[in-house]
Amino acid sequence: MTELITRPADSRPPDDRPDKPSPLDTVTPLADDLSERLLTVQAPQRPQSAPVIRLEVDGRVVEGRAGQTILEVCRDNGIEVPTLCYEPKLPGFGACRMCVVEVEGEEHPPISCSQRAAEGMKVQTQTELVRRLRHTNLELIFSDHNAYCLPPCQNKCPSHIDIPGFLKANAEGNWRESARIYKRTIPFPSILGRVCPAPCEEHCRRDEVDEAIAIRDTHRYAGDQVLKAMLDDGIDPPIPFEVKPKTGRRVAVIGSGPAGTSAAYYLLIAGHDVDVFERDPAPGGMLRYGIPQYRLPKVEVLEAEYESITRLGGRFICNQERYDAVVLAIGCYDTNKLGIPNEDADGVFDGLEYLRTATLGLPYPGHKGSRVVVIGGGFTSMDCTRTSIRQGAAEVTLVYRRDMKDMPAANEVHEAIEEGATAIFQAGPVRIVTHKKTGKVTGVEFVRMKLGEPDASGRRRPEPAPGTEFTIPCDRVLLAIGQGPDLSWIKPGSEGPEATKQRRLKADAVTFETGRAGVFGTGDVRVGSATVVQANGEGRRAAYAVDAYLLGLDLGEIRTRQTLAEPQPEFLSIVPFTSEVKEPRYRLSSMDAEIRNKSYVEYEIPYSRQEAMSESQRCLQCTCEAIGYCDLRRLGIEYGTTLKTLEPQYQQGAGYRSVTENRFTGTNHDYIRDDSHAFILREPSRCIDCGRCAQVCAEVVGAACYDFMRIGFDTLVTTPLDMSLNDTPCVSCGRCAETCPTGALMPKPRVLEKYDVDESRCILCGICVDACPYDALRCGPDYELSSICWRSRRSTAKPR
Repeated sequence: MTELITRPADSRPPDDRPDKPSPLDTVTPLADDLSERLLTVQAPQRPQSAPVIRLEVDGRVVEGRAGQTILEVCRDNGIEVPTLCYEPKLPGFGACRMCVVEVEGEEHPPISCSQRAAEGMKVQTQTELVRRLRHTNLELIFSDHNAYCLPPCQNKCPSHIDIPGFLKANAEGNWRESARIYKRTIPFPSILGRVCPAPCEEHCRRDEVDEAIAIRDTHRYAGDQVLKAMLDDGIDPPIPFEVKPKTGRRVAVIGSGPAGTSAAYYLLIAGHDVDVFERDPAPGGMLRYGIPQYRLPKVEVLEAEYESITRLGGRFICNQERYDAVVLAIGCYDTNKLGIPNEDADGVFDGLEYLRTATLGLPYPGHKGSRVVVIGGGFTSMDCTRTSIRQGAAEVTLVYRRDMKDMPAANEVHEAIEEGATAIFQAGPVRIVTHKKTGKVTGVEFVRMKLGEPDASGRRRPEPAPGTEFTIPCDRVLLAIGQGPDLSWIKPGSEGPEATKQRRLKADAVTFETGRAGVFGTGDVRVGSATVVQANGEGRRAAYAVDAYLLGLDLGEIRTRQTLAEPQPEFLSIVPFTSEVKEPRYRLSSMDAEIRNKSYVEYEIPYSRQEAMSESQRCLQCTCEAIGYCDLRRLGIEYGTTLKTLEPQYQQGAGYRSVTENRFTGTNHDYIRDDSHAFILREPSRCIDCGRCAQVCAEVVGAACYDFMRIGFDTLVTTPLDMSLNDTPCVSCGRCAETCPTGALMPKPRVLEKYDVDESRCILCGICVDACPYDALRCGPDYELSSICWRSRRSTAKPR
């Protein structure tokens, strides 16, 4: 046995073979020549001289050869028949039963991967019965599939940011790469690192071990490091994708809030010229005028982040010109009305307008020393409350009609109370009390609320409790109960954009088209008042739709494709990480309340470099490496969201039941992942018992490391006696991972540090030569391995 020792991973010399892909980025499968040689031996052979047969598939006459299965004939003729267990060049197995078809004259639908095609046969692949059977098969598979497609944190993010990706970069101290990953989805990591409500953290699986990761605070640090490098050293911020050549097309974006600027950013990367229009003196929209300076510094963060748009060639202007497309991202600035007596009295103010005035540095007349009541429970109400304290109000009372836990901005309540505010919950306004002679506000009458059944939002509906009225004396009332867009410019019956009954801009949810060609709507103006991260995501998706429109692509086709791609099946009944060492969450510290309530300086103290790295290293990396090419996910989406021929009893509301909401409930299995093998990761919870790995390992490689174990519902494809893969005859060729349709078997990055070589187990595949990042292994000049490696098209190491 020979011991091979390579240099440490961080001392890798520059690669002098630029045409060779890095083994850290790609995993080389079994050498092609050896694979083909083994497959030639094992695969069933059909001579090309076999008689030609003709059959009808979906009303179309196609040709095949005698001895072929129906599935093989369909595939050869470009007809899609779904399958999860079929492995080309190996006999059909039929375990998944997804490839069922109807054959004229047959009583039961046969399995097409094992049924031989015959002359004159008439086959139907997409009948109602066939699709219903496939749907049922998927329901059975999903009923015991305790895995997930996107990590829970990424799935719950409104923009589906690659959270594990940027946390991994953070953990390595690579702030620039972290920001680049973040900018694939959201262009402004520093802004979102301050104002995002972080719904991702509520679903972080690290919470099963100790506490959720401070996801927002870590990407804030990474974004700040990139901005610091830009402002101090003139280093351009990273761009997530290659900027395409100029198309000559021009786009006008109306509104410079989060949705508009996000759309502008990705349209600029797509090669279009973009001008962003803003009604106020400076760009930013709600980010500038609706969020106070102490939460979002305007010069150091907002303007610095927006510079990435101007560096890409975008403009913020106030002129009128001609454009090839227009994006309406005007946000929501009209505060909703309470619908109670005297709400227009002297002393009642619009909360958003108040914040805008404060941002411009203008004090509200009479605000200092007054008693202020703020009505609402969202971020705007909290900003009004805390800004009123900073502007010198004598008393500030926040009133919300539900519990504190139901507040969108619940995390800020304790900070506002520390700064001197009073908070009252489960109380709703009845009327504004005014002075009989002057008409000015003297108080607000409220009624206590009791919480009833949940409403459409999932929160318990507040209901007045008669006889519990009370009055809060005050001089000023700030209304922050939500807002809508100003659509007064839309003329009924005109050929332009239209408004919905809910007072929103009517625009398609996928293509963002309005009633006028070339005009698109995105952000709060389309969906209603939402969060910054939601608006950013809307803007990015709208940019892709506008880009497709400008390039002349079919938006109807894009709608269909995105409808299939958007839904994310959730399977979150996962074995807890009980073996993880408990580590406390690094929490941001703040200025003392008596200091911050008099200042507009950003009050949260950011992480140090080591704290940001340590917090990111707590991430469990709950990723599925098969995302994007998992056959199960693709079929689950197709048959769960586009199946329109199901019988009425399968319907749910206006749509059809998803396969993840299936009839087959009850016992399911949780399996522990096996990370012991150096090159192959096993996730049994993702396994669907298709048997492809067992077939390939036994019939192609000859190692027979997998087989069907147990019986009935407990059946699982695993190693003999559930032993470690290291204890089987595994040769680390990776064929099992290549054929797995769901990510239950995944190749791990091949990083050589120190390994023992057992030549008695070598199968002459040459992977070690290709994978070694240091050229520590070479093909010998006098041994058979040299010719095998030399024939492999992946190998670049010549024999010596």
